Amino acid sequence: MKKYLLISTTYILYVLLSVFMKPGMVAAASYPVGTLIKVANKADIYYVGSDSYKYKIPDEATFRSWYSDFSGVKNVSLADFNFYRTAKYNVTVEPVKQLVKFANSTKVYLVDAGATLRWISDEKTAQTYYGSDWYKNILILPSKDFNDYKFGSDLNISTKFSKTYAAALSTSIDAELRNRGIIASKVSTGMVAVVELEPLLRSLTENLSARLQPSFNTRTNNYFINAKFTETSFTLKPLATDTDLNVYVNGTPVATYASINLALSIGTNNYTIKVVNQNGTENVYTLEVLREGPNENNYIRSISENLRDKFTPGFKAETRKYDLVAQYDESVLNLNILAEDTLTNIYVNDKKLSSGYKGTASISLNYGDNKVTIRSVSQNGATTYYEIAVKRYQYPKLGDNDLASLKTNFVGGFFPAFDSKHSIYFISADADVERFLVTAKAKNSKARVIIDGTQTTSKYVTLDYGENNIKVVVEIPDAPEFNKTYTLKVYRELE
Repeated sequence: MKKYLLISTTYILYVLLSVFMKPGMVAAASYPVGTLIKVANKADIYYVGSDSYKYKIPDEATFRSWYSDFSGVKNVSLADFNFYRTAKYNVTVEPVKQLVKFANSTKVYLVDAGATLRWISDEKTAQTYYGSDWYKNILILPSKDFNDYKFGSDLNISTKFSKTYAAALSTSIDAELRNRGIIASKVSTGMVAVVELEPLLRSLTENLSARLQPSFNTRTNNYFINAKFTETSFTLKPLATDTDLNVYVNGTPVATYASINLALSIGTNNYTIKVVNQNGTENVYTLEVLREGPNENNYIRSISENLRDKFTPGFKAETRKYDLVAQYDESVLNLNILAEDTLTNIYVNDKKLSSGYKGTASISLNYGDNKVTIRSVSQNGATTYYEIAVKRYQYPKLGDNDLASLKTNFVGGFFPAFDSKHSIYFISADADVERFLVTAKAKNSKARVIIDGTQTTSKYVTLDYGENNIKVVVEIPDAPEFNKTYTLKVYRELE
């Protein structure tokens, strides 16, 4: 909306002064904000602020922090000079451009926005912000300038501080005077006084998964937010408090109620949101977005398997190669794998696990040597390989077809005493014994026990008179040629 212009007494003064001005003399009222003025034959230089005050630049060191030479300084008449009221505050050095120290002190400071001195407590911190030649970038100020500054918190290697932020807040002496809370809210142009819209944001919204820190407040200028590695860009919507205010994001104008899409690099991303009113007064908001890098963790937390044998050596994340034995009857290896990080992808023989970072892989085993390759890939693409050498035996192990025990319910037992290596045993039974109980158990848990033609581990067997041959067979699955037969020769007496 357009604002009314109010006729001020300044305009009346301007008309009266113009009657008496000499030809060629420039009226003070025509000097734009930021003009450097001085009276001829006087050394002191002043800055014309947007509040119609003139601010003294106290010394050459301060001057040269803002300007490379004196070509922009105007010699003005005493009347023009006095047209501007003299502020009680001096101009301070440009923030973060150089380190400063005062003539009466050994301490070295970084100047933050708002003429804030932040003591750099160690050399490593100085190198972090100003490089290995930091000591060559120190501006020495007169001790009298000390009172123009205020103190902020010290800087050390663990402090979170952005030079970009401070510089963005202090793009001009006028902006820095505003940072210091010195400039008034109304600006005199000499002819009229313009009711100035304060350059503020009403809201600042974005579409990242995290949220602004701190929460947005019109009077808070600095913000921080984290972004995930997968977030390569985001949308920022800055809304000013008035449609007559102009908004710029990193120098690009953003229309009222519009958004801007911004790319995100890995690491720190700095964005400057500048609000400018109709008089050119600026207010700078800063946003730092820290996009995390890709996760590098590709370690495996655990691997378990289904075989009777165990990994050699025992599983450890840092160990890459393992040996494993499969028996002749173990045709499938099931691997249960869990990565340390959920962003890791696990591949077994180039086949990805169902959940990426965890799952079960089933591998068919051939007789002889089998090689299983596990590939663990982190989010950033870093790859680690694990290898498992599986040897599957084609034949049962010695003793796999033995009985672990063989018993009967005869009080006297049998002869000789049970030994898995003996296959024939003798028993004598009275004539009145019609049947007896045989119990047998195989050493191999996967073997089958057949007692007198029945697959069982316990059976009552009927006896005929005379000699009875009772067979107890240990059957090996998938290897019938290795079946082993034990014989109980039971002689039942004749009546």
